[in-house]
Amino acid sequence: MKKTDHFLEHFFHPGSVAVVGATNNTFKMNFRILQNLMDLDFKGRIYPVNPAAKEISGIRAFAGLRDIPDKVDLVVSAVPASKTMDIVKDCADIGVKHLVIITGGFSEGGAEGRALHDRMAAFTKEKGIRVLGPNTLSPVNTANRLAISFNPIKKMRRGGLSFAFQSGFYEPKINWILSHMGVNKMLDMGNKMDINEVDALAYFSEDEDTKVIAMHMESLKGDTHEFFALLKSVSREKPTIILKTGRTPAGSKAAASHTGSLAGENDLIFDGMVQQTCAVRAQNMDEFFDLAKSFEFLTLPKGKQLAIITLSGGEGVMATDSCGMHGLELAALGPDTYQRLKSIFPPWEIPLNPFDAGVCMEFHLSDLISFFQTLTAIAQDENVDCTIMQMPPNLFASLSKNMDLPEDMTATLREQFVQWLISVKEYGKPFALWCSAMDRQEMELVEMLEAGSLPVFQSSERAVKAFSAMYRYGQRIGKEQK
Repeated sequence: MKKTDHFLEHFFHPGSVAVVGATNNTFKMNFRILQNLMDLDFKGRIYPVNPAAKEISGIRAFAGLRDIPDKVDLVVSAVPASKTMDIVKDCADIGVKHLVIITGGFSEGGAEGRALHDRMAAFTKEKGIRVLGPNTLSPVNTANRLAISFNPIKKMRRGGLSFAFQSGFYEPKINWILSHMGVNKMLDMGNKMDINEVDALAYFSEDEDTKVIAMHMESLKGDTHEFFALLKSVSREKPTIILKTGRTPAGSKAAASHTGSLAGENDLIFDGMVQQTCAVRAQNMDEFFDLAKSFEFLTLPKGKQLAIITLSGGEGVMATDSCGMHGLELAALGPDTYQRLKSIFPPWEIPLNPFDAGVCMEFHLSDLISFFQTLTAIAQDENVDCTIMQMPPNLFASLSKNMDLPEDMTATLREQFVQWLISVKEYGKPFALWCSAMDRQEMELVEMLEAGSLPVFQSSERAVKAFSAMYRYGQRIGKEQK
């Protein structure tokens, strides 16, 4: 694999990491930083730094950075703001050029914090030290099992989706993100003392492992013209999703309270500039993650003809409304599809799109796998560009109870159902589901499906909006390439 020469490569691929402020105290948040590196089997050397400990989590600890006998590639500082300047000076003395500052209390911490921020910024720039943060968590790289986080990370699922954030709002969701999406890398820019959105976008544009970019910003800290020139270029090659918050005066003030950056850009101007690129702007956090997993998991639709498979007539109406409201059209299914579906019709004729699978299912409960297999006729129809389907609520729990099925048989049926759903993607068209019950059993199914790269949305409208964005992106790319 060809690596980029961009300086951020050293943050994502360090040969060694020193954690300053590491601790044996499991009740302190710093404990988890080191523990994650160990539990995830980070592919590099780890050096805990704490003057009060000889050993932390079974690893030899060092009193200070100067005491580490080997070369340190990346320093993660988790000491209080008042002690951080000492760590910065130690980095300069031992030749460390890459520093992550987790601690807050700098540009957002009043006059004293801002003064400290300015001193550190000037010093690190003079010494050639690149700084991520302060007030940050990250980086995360699934390739080498690197994760700087306060949450105990359970697993990492690799993919081509790379995130850049200007806030830790993702941190409570990190296990969901890393298990439900195919993630490549994650970067939290924090207060942007040094590294900003221009650096992140430039790096992800060069990174061959990044196939989709999802970026959250509260403010533009880097050069605006450079950022939009980059965005225009990279969004033609890689789907790029932008979530820009701090859009109102009150929101801008709230952003300044925790990152120290005033989001002073006019949102109409920002939006107009995004529209001059191929980037997709998310309007809120739910849409941001919906779009991220859609572009990561699915191919782009070749057209806007949508098929809807529903289990409720009312849900079918709502999905149809969403289709019209978001620029898609109901696909007209062909006669061959009608003949295949007719075998599972109830004793009367029903419309083909939206297709009410719920009323049909009532007559085919004895052979559900064959029933669902017949439904693939819809996704295979030559007039269909993309398909969404409502998840059957508590299907296997009901079967197990009503038919007194053994637990292992219920599990086998559920696995067959999951594999059937995932296989629908093999027809080369976008396919997704939306939730019905929102209960524990359904969420378990959602996890299994998204582990197979099949996106599941909280509503039909959210599924339709994601498909609409993908269709419009494909159209825009096509025009740009002509």
